[in-house]
Amino acid sequence: MAAMVGVESLRALRAGLGRMSRPDWVREIELTEGVDADGEPAFWVWIVLEANTPTQEVMQPALSELRQHIKAYLADEVPGLWAYVRVREAPGGSVREA
Repeated sequence: MAAMVGVESLRALRAGLGRMSRPDWVREIELTEGVDADGEPAFWVWIVLEANTPTQEVMQPALSELRQHIKAYLADEVPGLWAYVRVREAPGGSVREA
């Protein structure tokens, strides 16, 4: 698959996401590009959580706000590409090296 954005642009987007304000229990925000179920170009974003997270009452509103910030950032930087934002726990309590 051909890249949707250049390598430098993808690095800049990842750096921008890395600078985004987030709760302490969010370990990192990962970004990859790919295609969605319709074959359209899209971004896949993973909000990676620490093993110890707060209660749902605390976590869900914070995650919802973070998702909105991520989508708004990517829409401003790369208009027209859809961002699928998902959440997962860090595997084995550690983050893979980028």
